[in-house]
Amino acid sequence: MKLHQLIKAYEFDEIMPVINDMFPGTAQFRDPLNEAYNIMASLRPVASSKSIKYKLNKGKGEEQYMGAEDSCFNGPWEVTLGKDVSREKGVDLNDIEILANCIVNMCFIGKYPQAFEKAHQALLRE
Repeated sequence: MKLHQLIKAYEFDEIMPVINDMFPGTAQFRDPLNEAYNIMASLRPVASSKSIKYKLNKGKGEEQYMGAEDSCFNGPWEVTLGKDVSREKGVDLNDIEILANCIVNMCFIGKYPQAFEKAHQALLRE
C-alpha cells in the first residue's frame, strides 16, 4: 500500500492515541501533528520506486526494535507519500501503528512544505 493511501484510510483522531502510545508524552503536540496530518492528506503524492520497509533492527546488546530506516523519510513529503509501505516477516506492527510512526518520522526527518514551518517549530520547543 502507498503511504498516501494509508493516510486517507484513517482520521487523525484515530491516529493520535496510537502516536501517544508509541511516543509517550506526545499528546501535548496534538495541534502541530494534526496540522502535519492535514497537510500530508492534502498533498499530491509523487510516484516513487523506493519504499518504506519496516523490519526488525538490532539495538544495543540483545535488544531489537521494529522500524524503518531514517533515510526512507529524508525527502520531500510528496515523494515520501508516494512510496510503498511494507513490513518484513516478524514485524507485528499493524497499519495504524506504521502510519503513526511514518507521520512522526516525516515531521522530524522529512523535507516538509513551508506551510508546516510554524507547526514544526512548535514540535521542536519541548
